[in-house]
Amino acid sequence: MKDISRRIFEKENYAEVSNNPRQLNKSLTQLVSLTMINNTRKTEFKGIDIKNNYVSISQRPLVFCKPEQRVKTTKTLPSPQKQSQERSNESQSKELCNLIVNYSEPILDYYIELNTQTPKNSLQNHSINVSLRAKMIDWIIEVLSSYKCKDQTFYLSVRLMDLYLSKTTQKHMPQDLHLVGVTSMFMACKYEEIYPVKLQIVHEKIAHKKLSKEEIKDKETNILQVLDFNLNGTTILDIITMVLSILNLHQQLYEAANFLSKLTLFDYEFTNQYSYVQLACAALIVSTKTIEQIDQSLSSEVTIPLIISTLKLDYKDSITCANRLLELAKGFEKQFPNLENLKKFSKFRISDILKTQC
Repeated sequence: MKDISRRIFEKENYAEVSNNPRQLNKSLTQLVSLTMINNTRKTEFKGIDIKNNYVSISQRPLVFCKPEQRVKTTKTLPSPQKQSQERSNESQSKELCNLIVNYSEPILDYYIELNTQTPKNSLQNHSINVSLRAKMIDWIIEVLSSYKCKDQTFYLSVRLMDLYLSKTTQKHMPQDLHLVGVTSMFMACKYEEIYPVKLQIVHEKIAHKKLSKEEIKDKETNILQVLDFNLNGTTILDIITMVLSILNLHQQLYEAANFLSKLTLFDYEFTNQYSYVQLACAALIVSTKTIEQIDQSLSSEVTIPLIISTLKLDYKDSITCANRLLELAKGFEKQFPNLENLKKFSKFRISDILKTQC
Protein backbone atom coordinates (compact mmCIF):
# COMPACT_ATOMS: atom_id res chain seq x y z
CA MET A 1 0.00 0.00 0.00
CA LYS A 2 2.86 2.36 0.86
CA ASP A 3 4.61 1.82 -2.50
CA ILE A 4 1.43 2.36 -4.51
CA SER A 5 0.58 5.50 -2.59
CA ARG A 6 4.13 6.81 -2.99
CA ARG A 7 3.96 6.36 -6.77
CA ILE A 8 0.66 8.21 -6.90
CA PHE A 9 1.93 11.06 -4.80
CA GLU A 10 5.25 11.34 -6.62
CA LYS A 11 3.38 12.28 -9.79
CA GLU A 12 3.11 15.63 -8.14
CA ASN A 13 6.58 17.07 -7.52
CA TYR A 14 5.54 19.15 -4.56
CA ALA A 15 2.50 19.20 -2.39
CA GLU A 16 1.61 21.88 0.01
CA VAL A 17 0.79 20.59 3.45
CA SER A 18 0.38 22.38 6.76
CA ASN A 19 2.88 21.72 9.52
CA ASN A 20 0.00 21.06 11.90
CA PRO A 21 -0.28 17.25 12.31
CA ARG A 22 -4.07 17.37 12.37
CA GLN A 23 -4.20 19.40 9.19
CA LEU A 24 -1.52 17.15 7.72
CA ASN A 25 -3.63 14.06 8.30
CA LYS A 26 -6.75 15.78 7.03
CA SER A 27 -4.97 16.98 3.86
CA LEU A 28 -3.68 13.54 3.01
CA THR A 29 -7.06 11.96 3.65
CA GLN A 30 -8.72 14.50 1.37
CA LEU A 31 -6.01 14.03 -1.27
CA VAL A 32 -6.68 10.46 -2.30
CA SER A 33 -8.86 7.44 -1.65
CA LEU A 34 -8.01 4.03 -3.05
CA THR A 35 -10.60 1.41 -3.87
CA MET A 36 -10.24 -2.08 -5.29
CA ILE A 37 -12.43 -2.92 -8.28
CA ASN A 38 -11.84 -6.33 -9.89
CA ASN A 39 -8.31 -6.40 -8.45
CA THR A 40 -7.49 -3.08 -10.15
CA ARG A 41 -6.90 0.06 -8.19
CA LYS A 42 -8.94 3.08 -9.02
CA THR A 43 -7.62 6.45 -7.89
CA GLU A 44 -9.91 9.30 -7.05
CA PHE A 45 -8.38 12.73 -6.41
CA LYS A 46 -9.97 15.45 -4.36
CA GLY A 47 -8.89 19.08 -4.35
CA ILE A 48 -6.48 20.41 -1.77
CA ASP A 49 -5.43 23.90 -0.93
CA ILE A 50 -2.07 25.02 -2.38
CA LYS A 51 0.00 27.27 -0.15
CA ASN A 52 3.25 29.13 -0.63
CA ASN A 53 5.56 26.74 1.20
CA TYR A 54 6.35 23.50 -0.68
CA VAL A 55 7.68 20.35 0.99
CA SER A 56 8.92 17.43 -1.07
CA ILE A 57 6.92 14.27 -0.40
CA SER A 58 10.05 12.18 -0.82
CA GLN A 59 11.74 14.09 2.00
CA ARG A 60 9.23 13.21 4.72
CA PRO A 61 7.56 10.00 5.85
CA LEU A 62 4.09 9.23 4.60
CA VAL A 63 1.27 9.61 7.10
CA PHE A 64 -1.91 7.66 6.64
CA CYS A 65 -5.04 8.67 8.51
CA LYS A 66 -7.67 6.20 9.51
CA PRO A 67 -11.11 7.29 8.36
CA GLU A 68 -13.70 8.06 11.01
CA GLN A 69 -15.26 4.90 12.35
CA ARG A 70 -18.90 4.51 11.55
CA VAL A 71 -21.32 2.81 13.86
CA LYS A 72 -22.05 -0.62 12.50
CA THR A 73 -25.73 -1.33 12.21
CA THR A 74 -25.30 -5.00 11.43
CA LYS A 75 -24.84 -7.34 14.36
CA THR A 76 -21.57 -9.21 14.28
CA LEU A 77 -21.95 -12.95 14.44
CA PRO A 78 -20.08 -14.73 17.24
CA SER A 79 -17.25 -17.04 16.30
CA PRO A 80 -18.02 -20.77 15.91
CA GLN A 81 -15.98 -21.45 19.05
CA LYS A 82 -18.05 -18.93 21.05
CA GLN A 83 -21.30 -20.34 19.66
CA SER A 84 -20.31 -23.86 20.66
CA GLN A 85 -19.35 -22.64 24.14
CA GLU A 86 -22.73 -20.90 24.55
CA ARG A 87 -24.54 -24.04 23.42
CA SER A 88 -22.49 -26.06 25.90
CA ASN A 89 -23.35 -23.67 28.74
CA GLU A 90 -27.04 -23.80 27.83
CA SER A 91 -27.03 -27.60 27.76
CA GLN A 92 -25.23 -27.74 31.13
CA SER A 93 -27.77 -25.32 32.59
CA LYS A 94 -30.66 -27.44 31.30
CA GLU A 95 -29.04 -30.59 32.70
CA LEU A 96 -28.62 -28.89 36.07
CA CYS A 97 -32.26 -27.75 36.07
CA ASN A 98 -33.37 -31.30 35.22
CA LEU A 99 -31.23 -32.71 38.01
CA ILE A 100 -32.73 -30.25 40.51
CA VAL A 101 -36.27 -31.08 39.38
CA ASN A 102 -35.66 -34.84 39.51
CA TYR A 103 -33.69 -34.95 42.75
CA SER A 104 -34.89 -31.90 44.70
CA GLU A 105 -37.06 -33.92 47.08
CA PRO A 106 -34.31 -36.40 48.08
CA ILE A 107 -31.89 -33.48 48.45
CA LEU A 108 -34.36 -31.64 50.68
CA ASP A 109 -34.81 -34.77 52.81
CA TYR A 110 -31.03 -34.87 53.24
CA TYR A 111 -31.00 -31.19 54.26
CA ILE A 112 -33.69 -31.91 56.85
CA GLU A 113 -31.54 -34.73 58.26
CA LEU A 114 -28.63 -32.26 58.58
CA ASN A 115 -30.92 -29.84 60.43
CA THR A 116 -29.61 -31.14 63.76
CA GLN A 117 -26.26 -29.47 62.95
CA THR A 118 -27.70 -25.95 63.21
CA PRO A 119 -25.25 -23.97 65.40
CA LYS A 120 -26.63 -23.13 68.85
CA ASN A 121 -25.37 -20.96 71.73
CA SER A 122 -22.31 -19.87 69.82
CA LEU A 123 -21.53 -17.00 72.22
CA GLN A 124 -22.19 -18.87 75.47
CA ASN A 125 -18.54 -19.53 76.35
CA HIS A 126 -17.12 -16.26 75.01
CA SER A 127 -16.94 -12.60 75.99
CA ILE A 128 -18.52 -11.52 72.69
CA ASN A 129 -21.90 -9.78 72.95
CA VAL A 130 -24.82 -10.15 70.54
CA SER A 131 -24.52 -6.62 69.13
CA LEU A 132 -20.90 -7.23 68.11
CA ARG A 133 -21.93 -10.42 66.36
CA ALA A 134 -24.67 -8.51 64.50
CA LYS A 135 -22.09 -5.92 63.40
CA MET A 136 -19.83 -8.69 62.13
CA ILE A 137 -22.69 -10.20 60.08
CA ASP A 138 -23.50 -6.77 58.64
CA TRP A 139 -19.82 -6.32 57.71
CA ILE A 140 -19.69 -9.78 56.10
CA ILE A 141 -22.61 -8.74 53.87
CA GLU A 142 -20.71 -5.62 52.82
CA VAL A 143 -17.46 -7.44 52.05
CA LEU A 144 -18.94 -10.36 50.13
CA SER A 145 -21.35 -8.13 48.20
CA SER A 146 -18.51 -5.78 47.25
CA TYR A 147 -16.52 -8.72 45.86
CA LYS A 148 -19.66 -10.01 44.10
CA CYS A 149 -19.69 -13.34 45.91
CA LYS A 150 -22.66 -15.68 45.90
CA ASP A 151 -25.42 -15.46 48.47
CA GLN A 152 -24.51 -18.98 49.56
CA THR A 153 -20.99 -17.78 50.46
CA PHE A 154 -22.51 -15.40 53.00
CA TYR A 155 -24.66 -18.08 54.63
CA LEU A 156 -21.73 -20.50 54.83
CA SER A 157 -19.51 -17.78 56.35
CA VAL A 158 -21.99 -17.16 59.16
CA ARG A 159 -22.55 -20.88 59.68
CA LEU A 160 -18.80 -21.57 59.95
CA MET A 161 -18.33 -18.67 62.36
CA ASP A 162 -21.22 -19.73 64.64
CA LEU A 163 -20.36 -23.43 64.43
CA TYR A 164 -16.73 -22.82 65.34
CA LEU A 165 -17.59 -20.56 68.28
CA SER A 166 -20.12 -23.10 69.57
CA LYS A 167 -17.62 -26.00 69.49
CA THR A 168 -14.28 -24.50 70.41
CA THR A 169 -13.05 -24.77 73.98
CA GLN A 170 -10.88 -21.68 73.59
CA LYS A 171 -12.47 -18.57 75.06
CA HIS A 172 -12.62 -15.68 72.59
CA MET A 173 -12.56 -11.99 73.43
CA PRO A 174 -14.31 -9.25 71.38
CA GLN A 175 -11.10 -8.42 69.51
CA ASP A 176 -10.84 -12.06 68.38
CA LEU A 177 -14.11 -11.92 66.42
CA HIS A 178 -12.47 -9.98 63.58
CA LEU A 179 -10.03 -12.81 62.88
CA VAL A 180 -12.74 -15.46 63.16
CA GLY A 181 -15.06 -13.57 60.79
CA VAL A 182 -12.36 -12.85 58.20
CA THR A 183 -11.16 -16.47 58.23
CA SER A 184 -14.72 -17.79 57.96
CA MET A 185 -15.26 -15.65 54.86
CA PHE A 186 -11.96 -16.81 53.40
CA MET A 187 -12.90 -20.47 53.90
CA ALA A 188 -16.44 -20.01 52.56
CA CYS A 189 -15.09 -18.34 49.42
CA LYS A 190 -12.79 -21.29 48.75
CA TYR A 191 -15.70 -23.67 49.33
CA GLU A 192 -18.31 -21.90 47.19
CA GLU A 193 -16.72 -19.53 44.66
CA ILE A 194 -15.29 -20.49 41.27
CA TYR A 195 -12.73 -17.71 41.65
CA PRO A 196 -12.29 -17.32 45.43
CA VAL A 197 -10.85 -14.20 47.00
CA LYS A 198 -7.10 -14.73 47.36
CA LEU A 199 -5.26 -14.60 50.66
CA GLN A 200 -3.30 -11.54 49.52
CA ILE A 201 -6.55 -9.63 48.91
CA VAL A 202 -7.95 -10.78 52.25
CA HIS A 203 -4.81 -9.57 54.01
CA GLU A 204 -4.51 -6.21 52.22
CA LYS A 205 -8.03 -5.14 51.23
CA ILE A 206 -10.39 -6.91 53.64
CA ALA A 207 -8.33 -7.03 56.85
CA HIS A 208 -6.45 -3.83 55.91
CA LYS A 209 -3.17 -5.48 57.01
CA LYS A 210 -4.36 -5.65 60.62
CA LEU A 211 -4.24 -9.43 60.34
CA SER A 212 -1.16 -11.15 58.93
CA LYS A 213 -1.35 -13.96 56.39
CA GLU A 214 0.07 -16.36 58.96
CA GLU A 215 -2.65 -15.44 61.49
CA ILE A 216 -5.38 -16.12 58.92
CA LYS A 217 -3.86 -19.46 57.89
CA ASP A 218 -3.36 -20.52 61.50
CA LYS A 219 -6.96 -19.66 62.35
CA GLU A 220 -8.15 -21.59 59.29
CA THR A 221 -6.23 -24.63 60.54
CA ASN A 222 -7.70 -24.17 64.01
CA ILE A 223 -11.28 -23.94 62.67
CA LEU A 224 -10.82 -27.10 60.58
CA GLN A 225 -9.41 -29.00 63.56
CA VAL A 226 -12.25 -27.91 65.84
CA LEU A 227 -14.82 -28.94 63.19
CA ASP A 228 -12.92 -32.20 62.62
CA PHE A 229 -12.48 -31.15 58.95
CA ASN A 230 -16.21 -31.68 58.42
CA LEU A 231 -17.71 -28.71 56.62
CA ASN A 232 -20.79 -30.62 55.43
CA GLY A 233 -24.05 -29.12 56.52
CA THR A 234 -26.97 -27.09 55.33
CA THR A 235 -27.84 -23.42 55.33
CA ILE A 236 -31.14 -21.54 55.27
CA LEU A 237 -30.60 -20.71 51.60
CA ASP A 238 -30.06 -24.39 50.69
CA ILE A 239 -33.45 -25.27 52.13
CA ILE A 240 -35.23 -22.29 50.56
CA THR A 241 -33.79 -23.06 47.13
CA MET A 242 -34.98 -26.67 47.22
CA VAL A 243 -38.48 -25.80 48.44
CA LEU A 244 -38.91 -23.13 45.76
CA SER A 245 -37.67 -25.60 43.15
CA ILE A 246 -40.18 -28.25 44.24
CA LEU A 247 -43.09 -25.78 44.31
CA ASN A 248 -41.90 -23.92 41.18
CA LEU A 249 -41.95 -20.56 42.97
CA HIS A 250 -38.29 -19.51 42.65
CA GLN A 251 -38.92 -16.50 40.43
CA GLN A 252 -41.66 -15.07 42.64
CA LEU A 253 -40.28 -15.61 46.13
CA TYR A 254 -36.48 -15.93 46.00
CA GLU A 255 -35.49 -12.27 46.51
CA ALA A 256 -37.86 -11.73 49.42
CA ALA A 257 -37.02 -15.04 51.09
CA ASN A 258 -33.28 -14.44 50.69
CA PHE A 259 -33.59 -10.99 52.26
CA LEU A 260 -35.59 -12.28 55.22
CA SER A 261 -33.22 -15.21 55.73
CA LYS A 262 -30.25 -12.85 56.02
CA LEU A 263 -32.27 -10.70 58.39
CA THR A 264 -32.95 -13.64 60.74
CA LEU A 265 -29.22 -14.28 61.24
CA PHE A 266 -28.76 -10.86 62.86
CA ASP A 267 -30.93 -11.87 65.84
CA TYR A 268 -28.88 -14.19 68.06
CA GLU A 269 -31.79 -15.16 70.33
CA PHE A 270 -34.06 -15.90 67.38
CA THR A 271 -31.51 -18.19 65.70
CA ASN A 272 -30.91 -19.99 69.00
CA GLN A 273 -34.61 -20.72 69.43
CA TYR A 274 -35.27 -22.17 65.97
CA SER A 275 -33.48 -24.47 63.53
CA TYR A 276 -32.43 -23.57 59.98
CA VAL A 277 -35.42 -25.49 58.57
CA GLN A 278 -37.86 -23.56 60.77
CA LEU A 279 -36.20 -20.25 59.90
CA ALA A 280 -36.36 -21.08 56.20
CA CYS A 281 -40.04 -21.95 56.53
CA ALA A 282 -40.74 -18.66 58.33
CA ALA A 283 -38.92 -16.69 55.63
CA LEU A 284 -40.97 -18.43 52.92
CA ILE A 285 -44.26 -17.80 54.75
CA VAL A 286 -43.61 -14.09 55.28
CA SER A 287 -42.36 -13.79 51.68
CA THR A 288 -45.55 -15.39 50.39
CA LYS A 289 -47.77 -13.02 52.40
CA THR A 290 -45.72 -10.03 51.24
CA ILE A 291 -45.57 -10.89 47.54
CA GLU A 292 -49.28 -11.78 47.56
CA GLN A 293 -50.01 -8.06 47.99
CA ILE A 294 -48.19 -7.36 44.70
CA ASP A 295 -48.79 -10.54 42.69
CA GLN A 296 -52.42 -11.58 42.78
CA SER A 297 -51.62 -14.89 41.05
CA LEU A 298 -49.94 -16.04 44.30
CA SER A 299 -52.36 -17.36 46.91
CA SER A 300 -51.04 -17.64 50.46
CA GLU A 301 -53.95 -19.90 51.44
CA VAL A 302 -52.68 -22.49 48.97
CA THR A 303 -48.92 -21.85 49.08
CA ILE A 304 -48.27 -21.65 52.85
CA PRO A 305 -49.72 -25.11 53.67
CA LEU A 306 -47.68 -26.53 50.79
CA ILE A 307 -44.47 -24.96 52.16
CA ILE A 308 -45.09 -26.31 55.66
CA SER A 309 -46.01 -29.81 54.47
CA THR A 310 -43.00 -29.93 52.13
CA LEU A 311 -40.71 -29.18 55.08
CA LYS A 312 -42.62 -31.66 57.30
CA LEU A 313 -43.18 -29.11 60.06
CA ASP A 314 -46.03 -28.42 62.46
CA TYR A 315 -48.41 -25.78 61.09
CA LYS A 316 -48.99 -23.91 64.36
CA ASP A 317 -45.29 -23.75 65.26
CA SER A 318 -44.42 -22.57 61.75
CA ILE A 319 -46.93 -19.71 61.89
CA THR A 320 -45.62 -18.70 65.33
CA CYS A 321 -42.05 -18.59 63.98
CA ALA A 322 -43.22 -16.61 60.94
CA ASN A 323 -44.94 -14.02 63.17
CA ARG A 324 -41.76 -13.68 65.20
CA LEU A 325 -39.80 -13.09 61.99
CA LEU A 326 -42.36 -10.54 60.80
CA GLU A 327 -42.00 -8.59 64.06
CA LEU A 328 -38.22 -8.69 63.70
CA ALA A 329 -38.43 -7.40 60.11
CA LYS A 330 -40.74 -4.53 61.05
CA GLY A 331 -38.58 -3.48 63.98
CA PHE A 332 -35.20 -4.26 62.44
CA GLU A 333 -34.04 -0.65 62.07
CA LYS A 334 -34.84 0.10 65.73
CA GLN A 335 -33.30 -3.09 67.05
CA PHE A 336 -30.16 -2.80 64.90
CA PRO A 337 -29.54 0.91 64.28
CA ASN A 338 -26.68 1.94 61.99
CA LEU A 339 -26.49 -1.51 60.38
CA GLU A 340 -27.27 -0.46 56.82
CA ASN A 341 -25.53 -3.04 54.63
CA LEU A 342 -28.42 -5.50 54.47
CA LYS A 343 -30.65 -2.75 53.10
CA LYS A 344 -27.86 -1.31 50.94
CA PHE A 345 -26.97 -4.53 49.13
CA SER A 346 -30.45 -6.08 48.81
CA LYS A 347 -32.98 -5.58 46.04
CA PHE A 348 -35.82 -6.24 48.48
CA ARG A 349 -36.87 -3.52 50.94
CA ILE A 350 -38.16 -3.64 54.51
CA SER A 351 -40.86 -1.12 53.51
CA ASP A 352 -42.41 -3.88 51.38
CA ILE A 353 -43.06 -5.92 54.55
CA LEU A 354 -44.61 -3.22 56.76
CA LYS A 355 -48.20 -3.94 55.67
CA THR A 356 -47.78 -7.73 55.85
CA GLN A 357 -49.76 -9.79 58.35
CA CYS A 358 -49.44 -13.53 58.88
